[in-house]
Amino acid sequence: MSFGTYLLRRLLHIIPALVGLSILIFVLSRVIPGDPARLALGPDATAEQVEQLRREMGLDRPLVAQYVRYVGGLFRGDFGFSLRTRRNVAQDIREFLPATVELTTVAMIIAVGVGMPLGVLAAVHKDRTADHISRLLALGGVALPRFWVAILLQLLFAYYLGILPTIGRGPAPPVRITGLFLVDSLLALNLPAFLAALKHLILPAVALSLGSLAQIARLVRANMIEEMRRDYALAARSYGLPERVIIFKYVLKNAFSSALTVIGLSYGFLLGNAFLVETVFAWPGLAFYGVDSLLFKDLNAVVGVTIVVGVAFALVNLLVDVAYGYLDPRIRYES
Repeated sequence: MSFGTYLLRRLLHIIPALVGLSILIFVLSRVIPGDPARLALGPDATAEQVEQLRREMGLDRPLVAQYVRYVGGLFRGDFGFSLRTRRNVAQDIREFLPATVELTTVAMIIAVGVGMPLGVLAAVHKDRTADHISRLLALGGVALPRFWVAILLQLLFAYYLGILPTIGRGPAPPVRITGLFLVDSLLALNLPAFLAALKHLILPAVALSLGSLAQIARLVRANMIEEMRRDYALAARSYGLPERVIIFKYVLKNAFSSALTVIGLSYGFLLGNAFLVETVFAWPGLAFYGVDSLLFKDLNAVVGVTIVVGVAFALVNLLVDVAYGYLDPRIRYES
């Protein structure tokens, strides 16, 4: 199978997954108890006012008609009206999504940048001190709750040492281009704004990255040990190639391709599950907005956030599949 055909098939696989997700979350959001119109207007509203708002929101129509109307709006970029913010949900998502994307991306850079070398170091020094330290860090990264780690980081680096801020994203760059403070401040050549955004990102990104970092480190260690025992590695050693060449030129590539799936899944998972860290650090992200919308029973906002996270998750997995097929041609032929 050519790489183009492989890519096209992977693209087509996304469509039924997104359609299924949209149906599932739309139905669930409509059957949970509570009247969103009543919640929006408050207890003092009359029955006539509540009924009028229900008609304006289309809640008096059959469920299928509501879904068709909603999907039609999605193709026009209309995610519906938010009962909480009184704006179009698409406008809210454009405002909150960049903060979560920036936080998640930096967290994944930390997870991969630290987890990969940690896994390689543990595999090369198997059953020695470096391996034991790596195992201890990985165990802590998986076992410790994110919010607890976040509070500890705040106490240590913000309260006692006073070197990093505790909450928020810092002052916004003078010009909003992408919504990513790091990128916008660099594009504006505003170094103080860039440093301020970076300082605000460090603690929440570290707290968010620990679980993925631990998973990547353990997976890379296991893959590296397995690859180092394979025939091609033994043959390379018999030819007298230096160990570092065998590890970094041959073994690491195969070990990394196996870890790509976990990296992609971790990114999608963090994108939609960062709300605990965002809550502790008062980070104005999409997860924080989604949880508030769910508590308020803001149906359009809940469905909009879920669909955006689902699309992002599907695209990240598509990129992982493409990279996997590029690095290992056997995947394309097996497909």
